[in-house]
Amino acid sequence: MTVRLYRLLAALCDLLIATTFFLLWGWMKSTGGVGWWFVGSVLFVVLWMEVCWRLRGSPGKAMFNLGVSYRSRGTVYLRELVGKAATWCTMGFGLLPIFSSQQRALHDYIANTDVSKVPNASGLVDGLRIGFAAVMGGFVVLAVVGEKNSSSDASQAATTSTPAKAKVSDLSKAVMTIHVFRGKDEYAQGSGFLIDDKGTAVSNVHVIGSGDRAEVELEDGRKFAVTDVRAYDMTQDVAIFKIGAIGNTAAGALPTVPLGSSDSLNLGDKVVVIGSPEGLSNTVTEGILSARRGGDQPALQVSAAISPGSSGGAVFDDAGRVVGVVQSQWEEGENLNFAIPVEVVNMLLKKPDMNVTTQRFFTNVLHRDVNSDKDYDEDDSTTTTAKQ
Repeated sequence: MTVRLYRLLAALCDLLIATTFFLLWGWMKSTGGVGWWFVGSVLFVVLWMEVCWRLRGSPGKAMFNLGVSYRSRGTVYLRELVGKAATWCTMGFGLLPIFSSQQRALHDYIANTDVSKVPNASGLVDGLRIGFAAVMGGFVVLAVVGEKNSSSDASQAATTSTPAKAKVSDLSKAVMTIHVFRGKDEYAQGSGFLIDDKGTAVSNVHVIGSGDRAEVELEDGRKFAVTDVRAYDMTQDVAIFKIGAIGNTAAGALPTVPLGSSDSLNLGDKVVVIGSPEGLSNTVTEGILSARRGGDQPALQVSAAISPGSSGGAVFDDAGRVVGVVQSQWEEGENLNFAIPVEVVNMLLKKPDMNVTTQRFFTNVLHRDVNSDKDYDEDDSTTTTAKQ
């Protein structure tokens, strides 16, 4: 029974030695390439077979004073390479026959070899034992240190899980002031923001739909025309439109802001609003998410200051992602301001491009012939849109 137990332990040692080599060699493959990895693997196999021939058994067996009845080097390759490959391909079940009366594993049957106890007369065996113990001890130390480091990293990550704050000055570059005209005269003014470098922008329907044409102005002074409307929802008061250069104005690179998720906000979380209240372009105000309002038209109630002209501006979370589109304020209260969740924008972006001309869009809004029950220009006794 002792020989059988030693054989199992020897097989485990051999497996650990081979696995350690191939793990290290696989790590080195990234620097040396596949070619050198293949050459090194072949050299390892040849060296392993030679060691087995010299020790009259594998390194693992030598450590437990076991020997193999090799007849030639060819027998070594047949047993240690082909035979053991077959044994491990059977998920290790090829080792079970050692508990039979023949005490032969599958690779012993393949190579017609036997394993027996032999006296340990080689100093190399003692060296193998010491080396193996040192390597296994090193792995234990690395495992313990790695576990401590991973725990420390996890703890640090937990304390720094809050996204890095975005630079408001960078976000402001993508927020625009929108000038709406009726005929030659400017009729209304609002806000909007760019969401891609091809000139796709977002605002309220009641902002860009209150006249017969619109122009936008970026923080850097460049001016563009609203060329067409990609999609809009008059009930939710969100419009996605495109801008194009006016005259000889060079478009250049357009700044953009990323869309986030309003669901990521918790009550009390900080928000930043950028818009153009009363024509004061790219004004920044700060507040918190005060409440979520439900119903057919969900809204985010925020404490960040909003004034006429802010409509269509962007509400940002602390990581600089758009979480809402400014829409309205409560007339008879302080800091009771409302924004449309960014999910409405994401929903419209998934719809096919409506490719509505600005003329048709303005006509639809002014004549109220699409999904609405009153003009945005009418007064409301409880709320007012933050425009003009």
